[in-house]
Amino acid sequence: MSFYSLGGNNMFDLFKDFKHEYVSGLNDELKSIYIYNYFSSSDNNVLVVCNSLYEANMMYQSLSNYINDVLFFPMDDFLTSEALAISPELKVTRIETMNKIISGRRCVVVTNLMGYLRYLPSVDVFKNSIIKLESGTDFVFSDLVDRLISNGYVRESVVNKTGEIAVRGFVLDIFPINSSNPIRIEFWGDTIDSIKYFNVDTQLTIDSTDSVSIVPNSEFLVSSDVPFEERFQNNLNKYSDVVNIGGYLGDACVFFNKYDHILTGNDLLVEEIFNYNVSLELPGDTKYMFDFNDIKNNKSISFMSFDNNMSYENSISYSSNDIDNFGNGIDKINERLDDYVSSGKIVVVCLSDRYKVNKLLESLNRDDLVFTDINNIVDDKINLVIKRISRGFIFDKFVVISETELFNKKATVYNYNSNFKLGSKIRDINKLEIGDYIVHVNHGIGKYAGISTLEKNGLKKDYILLIYRDNDKLYIPVEKIDFISKYSSSNGCEPTLSKLGGKDWEKIKKRVSKRIEDMAYELLELYAKREAAQGFSFLPDNELQYSFEKEFPYQVTPDQLKATLEIKKEMESAHPMDRLLCGDVGYGKTEVAFRAIFKAIMSNKQCALLCPTTILSNQHFNNAVERFSNYPVRVEVMNRFVTPKKQKLILDDLLEGKIDLLIGTHRILSDDVKFKDLGLLVVDEEQRFGVKHKEKIKNYKNNVDVLTLSATPIPRTLQMSMVGIRSLSLIETPPSNRYPVQTYVLASNKQVLKDAIYKEFSRGGQVFILYNHVDDLPSKAIEISKLVPEARIVYAHGQMNKTELEDVMFKFINHEFDILLCTTIIETGIDIPNVNTLIIEDADRFGLAQLYQIRGRVGRTNKIAYCYLMYDKGKVLSEIAVKRLNAIKEFTELGSGFAIAMRDLSIRGAGDILGSEQSGFIDSVGVDLFLSMLDNQVKLLKGEKVKDLTEEIEEKPLVEVSTSIDDDYVSDEEIKILIHKKINMIDSYEKLESVKYELEDRFGKITDDMYIYMHQEWLEKLAKKLGINDVKQVRDVIEIYLSYDLTNSLNVQQLFIECTNFGRMFRFSIKNKRLLISLNTKGLDKHFIFYMIDLFKLIEENIKK
Repeated sequence: MSFYSLGGNNMFDLFKDFKHEYVSGLNDELKSIYIYNYFSSSDNNVLVVCNSLYEANMMYQSLSNYINDVLFFPMDDFLTSEALAISPELKVTRIETMNKIISGRRCVVVTNLMGYLRYLPSVDVFKNSIIKLESGTDFVFSDLVDRLISNGYVRESVVNKTGEIAVRGFVLDIFPINSSNPIRIEFWGDTIDSIKYFNVDTQLTIDSTDSVSIVPNSEFLVSSDVPFEERFQNNLNKYSDVVNIGGYLGDACVFFNKYDHILTGNDLLVEEIFNYNVSLELPGDTKYMFDFNDIKNNKSISFMSFDNNMSYENSISYSSNDIDNFGNGIDKINERLDDYVSSGKIVVVCLSDRYKVNKLLESLNRDDLVFTDINNIVDDKINLVIKRISRGFIFDKFVVISETELFNKKATVYNYNSNFKLGSKIRDINKLEIGDYIVHVNHGIGKYAGISTLEKNGLKKDYILLIYRDNDKLYIPVEKIDFISKYSSSNGCEPTLSKLGGKDWEKIKKRVSKRIEDMAYELLELYAKREAAQGFSFLPDNELQYSFEKEFPYQVTPDQLKATLEIKKEMESAHPMDRLLCGDVGYGKTEVAFRAIFKAIMSNKQCALLCPTTILSNQHFNNAVERFSNYPVRVEVMNRFVTPKKQKLILDDLLEGKIDLLIGTHRILSDDVKFKDLGLLVVDEEQRFGVKHKEKIKNYKNNVDVLTLSATPIPRTLQMSMVGIRSLSLIETPPSNRYPVQTYVLASNKQVLKDAIYKEFSRGGQVFILYNHVDDLPSKAIEISKLVPEARIVYAHGQMNKTELEDVMFKFINHEFDILLCTTIIETGIDIPNVNTLIIEDADRFGLAQLYQIRGRVGRTNKIAYCYLMYDKGKVLSEIAVKRLNAIKEFTELGSGFAIAMRDLSIRGAGDILGSEQSGFIDSVGVDLFLSMLDNQVKLLKGEKVKDLTEEIEEKPLVEVSTSIDDDYVSDEEIKILIHKKINMIDSYEKLESVKYELEDRFGKITDDMYIYMHQEWLEKLAKKLGINDVKQVRDVIEIYLSYDLTNSLNVQQLFIECTNFGRMFRFSIKNKRLLISLNTKGLDKHFIFYMIDLFKLIEENIKK
């Protein structure tokens, strides 16, 4: 082994001889350096093969410290991919890697054994499947749609995630996997008219482009006539030439990491495939991928595992060692460094940034420390360099130390960035599906049966069909959709269908109405008390406040900004604030609370943050210390982890006003905790405190501003009724890049369990295993540790005392353990973003709501989460259990299932605020109608004018026009309803133009009938505003009768003169002291609706001031 002199050379250029086929004795970091040295000295691409996905990811991370062009080609394990489903994020990452390789730039690709053996289409087939589109060129529209579907794109009504397409008339939406935004292509016949990028959430255009390339969304690329049931990767070799990933890299050198482990892994894989085939009664030799020995490589280098001393021909053995962790304390670090220096080694400490270098120089206080770089290493000094490495090593005369050993921390994990994207706001929570129960204000509870188009007087109209008791049918115009709402009850019970024309529904509404009156009085009494109280007016924002808010490292959502402004405005007012801030976990409530806290501190007031658990108080404390670190703000925490001595000091300083923010559990509500001048109390999850503590909080509300944070969503209609009673701020914008939980239902399988755990470990994550048998937890932990020996496992259950349980959770949150084996205690209140795999044993024993809640513990970050619902394979499942498991599996999308769960949770939120005694009343009319009635009653008592919902009349339109949306424009019922709702919102010319722009942007040019329908909606709103409700449409004449009051308030002469400017189609006369304006519709050069709009605008302008 030869080293060259260090003067001016990179100290990581350690290897120059690459002629040996087998290499042993190198630790993982040195293997990365060996590959880096080979790549730097060669013209070839490099492929690195590891046994498992976990090891491949570790190698990918390590190589990324040395080489810029490192790509990842990750593949699920055999059973997961074959028996369950392929992970969408891994698939997208593989296709991205294939696409980057064909660009011709030299690179290193890291894969696992399954990725190495995977059948792939040839490079030519992949290149030819990339669709290039240019504006102004011809492409047969239907052929393009067929090609995209053949290339693995999935057709949906609305594009909401990577790999989807949507077709509407001659508009094609595509979310290519090689783009971070979806694209919209408009055709004129078969000519591409325009190509635009649009926002997946708003569905509106954000940019345009002249050309685009669309990479396939599948690795199964063949001609389109292959039957759908044959389109599996293991069949690719039947229909096309196949290669492995090495075939994309040309004359590459293949490095096998731990070659002996790969050979063992391959033997196990062969056995696993054989057993799988036998279980399905398939021939034992059925192939799914290449055989390991069939893949030939021009050049390969095999690293043997670290402790493997087997001798092979053409091999070389090096001598290297790992470095043990240094332990805690400066003295221990100095002691170890002295040992290395005295042994004559060249010591190099690799740190990730200059800040850490300065910290070390300062704290070690040694004369032999020198700050240098990797090209200028000094022999007799301890060299501090800025260089990120995963692990240290001892090799030849070098001792290279990383942050991992020095600070006893885990190596930094860089996540491979998959381009997989998912929209967040497109699906409607109240989306109607055929068979859904609905509530009609006047006719009661029925069932939704879809949209029907009927013809009336030669005009096509869309109607919503509702089915009532005895199969009675009711058609209501789609534009009257506001009269119906989706039925939901407080406990999920099925309602009884109402009888059309019966009196029962009216009786029910009257009974509920009486109860609502009482509730509204109680709510308003609360409001009056709060308004009468006097509080402290906080100072307006100053420079420090602006500076503090600017330092927030993430993009603030519009909802966060709005909530912050609402809170600050109320803090600056003279009465004490009592505000509820609602938003799901991870939506940014804490940052909003911190901004309010900072504002209070700037007014020389103290603040308290009250948390329901010790763990949460610690999480808040750590976040607060970091967030306030650049400002003169002292933060302390009080919980059972704080020693009595420290607590005494805190209490003294608190009373003297030396502490600005005190965070803690209910301990801070104790009588001995006295503030010098408390200005703001922030309460996290008030509903989780006991009655005694709630009373204490209530006392604070009399003279201190109180902000309560809640993760339980609240229905929008309830939010309206709470306005002015209890101030409410909402953060409804979900975090960007939140994905649905990939859910699998399967019989218990140890191999899948093992693969799932390793897949999570490969991205630096942790795992929940839910096993609801307290007595068997220790033996289950032993069983899992045999499957996954390197995993650090801990178990927890509800029979542990609170202290024990919190200690376990605290250590798990700090990543001292990898797997938490537990009972249903994880159902509520634990938020650990790093846990993104959940395995539930005996899942068939859980209720649907409970399963959904438990599954909600994962998938709270920008990583895709996995949930495995396992049942005993020897057990025959009941029909109910099968339905339940399938339902939760289908709840994968953030849209549908997530929406239902949000709705159920919001009903629970309504119950929390209104009280459980209301549930019978809520169930009789449904949540939405109940809350609308409550909202109306509150407004009525405040003296506002409202419509009586119990006697709401379905007004007929003033004039009849076609309101049907043609199937050629949009065929999907969900989108038709969405369009009708948007048109219903038109109340001005500006709104009309805005809706027209959005519809044309999303769906293409609107039809003439739709444009007329939009003007009719505007006309209805204008008429309502003017009090015009008497219009008769007879053959070629429309008669408009103005009320007596309106007639008298008009300058009729001026109106008449201005109307003659349009022509002679209007005739004026007086009938029963009312102005009658007749419009002759015969021979008009445009639709009569446009003349009516002009007339109504003139009437508005000619009302006497």
